[in-house]
Amino acid sequence: MVDKTSWYYQKMSAICLSIIAAGVITAVLIYTRALMIPLVISIFFYIILAQMTAMLHRKLSFPAWLALTVSVLCFVLCFSGIVYFTINSVGGFLKGAEMYRDNLLSTTADLVHKLAQHGIELDQASILNYIRELPLLNWFQNFGKQLFSVISNTTLIILFIIFLFIGEKKLIPAQSSNATVQEILAHVSKYLSVKISTSLVTAVVVWLILAFFRVKLAFLFALFTFLLNFIPSIGSIIAVLLPTPVLFLQYGFEPHFWVVIALLTAAQFIIGSLIEPHLMGEGMDLHPVTVIASLIFWGLVWGIPGAFLSVPITASVKIVLSKIKHTRPIAEILAGRLPK
Repeated sequence: MVDKTSWYYQKMSAICLSIIAAGVITAVLIYTRALMIPLVISIFFYIILAQMTAMLHRKLSFPAWLALTVSVLCFVLCFSGIVYFTINSVGGFLKGAEMYRDNLLSTTADLVHKLAQHGIELDQASILNYIRELPLLNWFQNFGKQLFSVISNTTLIILFIIFLFIGEKKLIPAQSSNATVQEILAHVSKYLSVKISTSLVTAVVVWLILAFFRVKLAFLFALFTFLLNFIPSIGSIIAVLLPTPVLFLQYGFEPHFWVVIALLTAAQFIIGSLIEPHLMGEGMDLHPVTVIASLIFWGLVWGIPGAFLSVPITASVKIVLSKIKHTRPIAEILAGRLPK
């Protein structure tokens, strides 16, 4: 009887201590988010660059120093190209801001007129005056400030990546002897490689669709599509809805508007719901409810970057929990299985 009471006491103590520890860790993550977000992102980029460097070295017989140099140059060139095309896209859109304002006024006037024919009376003059006074330039200036912040954080990420490579004794990162680390790297590497490939294909398809219909900011929307596809479930929906304001400004509710939306939706569905699950296989061994819960949790803790990183971080935590006897049931629950 005493042994059973002692066992229950130890069990409850462990649960309480785990809850307290989780709360403390969450508070630390929120407090140190300015440093931790770039660090975690740099670790994932480091994994990608390490895999790329190893592939160039082993499969293409590149010297170690050349493989590392090519990998880093590819990363820097991609980032520089994204910044260049983004700035050009925004600049081109701003040049036609007045034309889009006129299109918006014309479409709004037509819509008010059609509603009046069905007995719905609106104050057209007030609505049009409000549209004319919209601070479009201020919005894009704020966007520019956010873009500068992203570039600053990216610079910090690049520095972290450089120090991670410097910390390696060899130019080609060695395979870890720790089984848990190996499993985490295997899962994260597969997730990132499949996600990057499918997101890149989706972004190219989106760019082709928007460019064919001459939609402004086509490259920027393609870039957002690539990034948003890393947010589970809701990312693809946001990526489809994101171009709608520009589409409306250019075409109103003409057939072009609906055709573009239909094509974007079809591209997201085919690649995201049919092709990607086939390539991912067992994936990260996380239940869909766990994926949504992790998205909400990391979104609350780290904001938008947390939403991007939610799946690989949760999968890594789940692997660590599965290796510890007392936390193994939690890992099984995260995978959608009942603990044995």
